[in-house]
Formats: sequence, structure tokens, C-alpha cells
Amino acid sequence: MGNFSGREEKNPSVTVEPHQVAEVNENVRQLKLSAAEARKRMARTVCFRVCADDEVVPSGLSKKLFIIRHGEGHHNVAQREWRAKADWDGVSEPYTIDTDPDFRYEDPALTDKGEGEARLLQARASAIKPEILLVSPMRRAIQTGLLAFEAAVNCGSLKALAVELAHERGGKHTCDKRLSKKESVALFPKVDFSLIKDEQDPFWGNGAEREPWQKLADRACDLLMWIAERPENEIALAAHSAILLALLNVPMDAECERDAAWLGTGEMRALMLTFSATHGS
Repeated sequence: MGNFSGREEKNPSVTVEPHQVAEVNENVRQLKLSAAEARKRMARTVCFRVCADDEVVPSGLSKKLFIIRHGEGHHNVAQREWRAKADWDGVSEPYTIDTDPDFRYEDPALTDKGEGEARLLQARASAIKPEILLVSPMRRAIQTGLLAFEAAVNCGSLKALAVELAHERGGKHTCDKRLSKKESVALFPKVDFSLIKDEQDPFWGNGAEREPWQKLADRACDLLMWIAERPENEIALAAHSAILLALLNVPMDAECERDAAWLGTGEMRALMLTFSATHGS
């Protein structure tokens, strides 16, 4: 796991915006500190590498995982504009209870640009054949997954399943508080929400504190082990920057350090995962 300078690296679509460089580096540092403890909950060791979309999955203990970060959301624009202000204090955000008491940014939708980023994935998505589409239960990730795989979802050949473990890092930021299950079911009838057990967001807490890094690291490990036990060999996952960064950097070892880098909005990355039979083997 390494630091990111904000320049384009292996994938030209990946860019850490200038106002996020220090934040991303700190996120990686915190995840590294949490990784050893989090991995104690795993029954297997896992390594991965970025692969071609059409690479055949080897028989045995391997899976292909297409991870997708949601397209640009209204909260992304709000943060960019907030941090560009001359009087920004370097700490505050536009979507906390203090700055967003009316919850304007609660579970925000994609911007027009964000919808466009998702649609740009359609040609690539139509050429791959994931056996299931997993989505975070948050609106922007669901929108992105459904738009990217619109043809397959609409014709019924691809099931979309909401998974709470793929929720963005929760707490404190109103943009990371999901809608109620009832509201989400009404908005997205093509998504299966049967695995979502809590009506309200279980990661919001009192709204005053961010989900601890250790909890996020633990959740990334639980998500990966849950994926490992699924019957599908090729899986698509639409989620968020922090949970995907945790997934790439906590429970798995990257063959190439750059493969574990931050994802840009609307980016899809194909990963080949290899699982040990048991932990340490």
C-alpha cells in the first residue's frame, strides 16, 4: 500500500483530486494500522491482481471481481466547492449535522456527470458476464450499478443484490447515511433488498462520530469472506471509495502495489482473486 501523489498512475481514469491527496494518504495509513487486527477474523488468505476483463477464471480457489466506484454524486461536488473556499479551515465538510442540519445531502443521487460516468461503463459492462451484481444499499452506488449493467438487469439476465457490508464508511457525514429500506425498495424495484435487515442505517449511530477505521477494516474482511463463500465465480460490486479502498488494502495482498490504489468516480477495475484453502496455507 503506498501514498498517492494525485497524478495519473497505471489507469489513466484514476485521479485523486488535489483537495483529496492528503485525505487519501491518511486513509491508507489508517487502514494499514488496522489491517493486522482485522485479518484475524479471516479464515483464508487472499491475494489479487488487476486482470483483463475477459481473462478466464482458473479452476479452484479463484474468483473474478469487478469493483466499481459510483459516479460523481452531488456530495462530491459540494465537497470540492467547499474546500475551494478561501476561508476553508482544512477540517470541516459541507455534510455534517452542523453544516447540513436539514440533511440536504442524505444519501445523495448522482449528478448528470455521474450518470454519464456510469453510462460510459455500459459498453464494457455488456462485454462481460458477471453472474451477480452486488450493490451497496446507498443510492449513488445502486444508480451506478443499474446504469452500467442496464441491459443485463432489464432483460433479467443479471440479478442486483443489495449488501449492507458494502455500505460506505458511515457516521457523521449526512451523505453517508442511507435512506430507509422502505424508501430504497420503492426507488429501486429491480434490486433485491432481502439481505438488508435494518430499516434504518445501522452505521449512522448518533451522527456525531465517523465509523472507526478498525470497524471499517473489519467490515472489509467480512465482505471479502462473504464473497468468497458465494457460489459465483464472476461478480460485480458497485460501492464507494472508502470501503473499496479498505477491500483492496486490508484483507488482500496486491501483486502490484498500484492495483490497490484509490478508485476514481465511475471507475471499474477487474480483479483476479486467489484464495488459500485455509488461513496460512
